[in-house]
Amino acid sequence: MIMADNNENKVLNVPHLRFPEFSGEWETKSINDLADVIGGGTPDTTVKSYWDGGIQWFTPSEIGKNKFVDASLRTITEDGLNNSSAKLLPPNTILLSSRATIGECSLSLRECATNQGFQSLVSKKCNVDFLYYLIQTKKKDLIRKSCGSTFLEISANEVRKIQVSVPSDVEQQKIAGLLSLIDKRIATQNKIIEDLKKLKSALYQEMFGSLVAPTLKLGQVAEIVKGKQVNGTELLEQGDYYVMNGGTFPSGWLNKFNTEANTISISEGGNSCGYVQYNTSRYWSGGHCYSLKILHPQEVSDLYLYHFLKWQEGNIMALRIGSGLPNIQKKDLLHFPIILPTIDKQKSIISVLTAIDAKIACEVSLTEYYTMQKDFLLRNLFI
Repeated sequence: MIMADNNENKVLNVPHLRFPEFSGEWETKSINDLADVIGGGTPDTTVKSYWDGGIQWFTPSEIGKNKFVDASLRTITEDGLNNSSAKLLPPNTILLSSRATIGECSLSLRECATNQGFQSLVSKKCNVDFLYYLIQTKKKDLIRKSCGSTFLEISANEVRKIQVSVPSDVEQQKIAGLLSLIDKRIATQNKIIEDLKKLKSALYQEMFGSLVAPTLKLGQVAEIVKGKQVNGTELLEQGDYYVMNGGTFPSGWLNKFNTEANTISISEGGNSCGYVQYNTSRYWSGGHCYSLKILHPQEVSDLYLYHFLKWQEGNIMALRIGSGLPNIQKKDLLHFPIILPTIDKQKSIISVLTAIDAKIACEVSLTEYYTMQKDFLLRNLFI
């Protein structure tokens, strides 16, 4: 693979990176030249005979995570298909989301239908794998051509008009083959990570479920400290310390902290309240975040307590109250039961779980590396 040569300093319609056996400019076409663009629909949800049939029916939340999709969460019947704007799509259709997360896509392995959140592509004059990767490079164009007041959406006509550049069939196949190999590796990595997480869950059950030890209340083991709310205008796009505030991800950054490293946090409010996290660096604990300070470190390992609470995360989430914006009250957390074996037993449990966590982290890093490789190639193998 080489950088495209341009000795005469002309503006050529070629990508930055190219296989050495190919030359000549790419041809400019529209998506309409390459594929049929087909929308979707939703059968009447009150008619039972339209649902739970043999036709896979995808929604945008189900695609984009993997190159291929096979089975959908819900299915529809032929009656449902015929009595809605949903269309039966052939295998190898590119399911392209056209609202909410615009530009996400996956390839269907079998006949299927979609809801109205798609403008799917059925290739007619293009290598379908090449088209799958090509459309991923046009996400900014898809978003730019979207409109709507409640939520952005791109129409079928706008998708059809998007201009793209394509090489010969042989070069399409070569590019798609390389990217497909990387995608297969990423899929393998995701499966490894999924299996390791299942192993960890099984170990949680085996280790904690069979423990015979005294049961204490969380308030006897740790001080529960509620964080301090930060004005949204204070948050930075990047800073020295992240802000935990009721979600599974940082809500922003600050150049100050209020909580030390190696501290357990529990989300206090919001849709993710009850989420347990171990923070290996200093952070700002926000108004919807509880932080735990171990009362007797010589008797209780912070990592043991973290893993035990992570095992019990579902039961912690069951403490939620409120419907609009649920929250977990401190008084309920204080009485949450903790099984506490000897410190030696705690360390024994930690050693196993820490090894699994290290392996998962290693595989995640490898997945991120392959994803970065793919992103680089998508930027440079296409125009």
